[in-house]
Amino acid sequence: MRLAAKERLAFDALLLAIASAFSAEGRPGGDAAAVRLRAASKRPFYARPARDHPGALLRQVCALDNAIDCARLVLGCAASLDWEHWQGTGLAADVSNSLYTTELLGPDGHVRDDGVRVGLLVSEAGTDYPPSSHAAEETYFVIGGKAEWVLEGAPYGQVPPGSLVHHPAWAVHGRRTLSEPFLGAWRWSGNLDLASFGVVRR
Repeated sequence: MRLAAKERLAFDALLLAIASAFSAEGRPGGDAAAVRLRAASKRPFYARPARDHPGALLRQVCALDNAIDCARLVLGCAASLDWEHWQGTGLAADVSNSLYTTELLGPDGHVRDDGVRVGLLVSEAGTDYPPSSHAAEETYFVIGGKAEWVLEGAPYGQVPPGSLVHHPAWAVHGRRTLSEPFLGAWRWSGNLDLASFGVVRR
């Protein structure tokens, strides 16, 4: 499926904005993701019907006072993306139903790439995403909303929009939202096997 010109411009602008964020993190995985994101803006877009769609939730988080400019780029192409509820191993149904994700670039992405996964995640307020781990190195780019993050048993800490949150491969990490929803872009680098994800029982 070809995107209409306006939506493709928004999609490409989103890829470039995320590339700029990841190139600023100072890690090889971020640099590699940035290179692949910049190249993706010139490659074909593949689509499949969205199984779920964040709709009003996405508009709500993008309208928050703390949402950065990248939020409007997400809104500009959101209707063309194949959103779904993430159902990782051990993730409770109420948590899964409160968040939506889409892969922009990667093996299952709108632009195919076997070297990285890059996507978006939007989460309702009051969602406790439990401590989990996976084989991939991960970085989140916070676009809008307030969330608290935990890494390897340290205290939860709030991270403002515009920030990067890094999780080494297999590190136990979690995230919870309180009074506001959350929107972020994420990258997986290294081992991209989704089956490696698992909730860590407390």
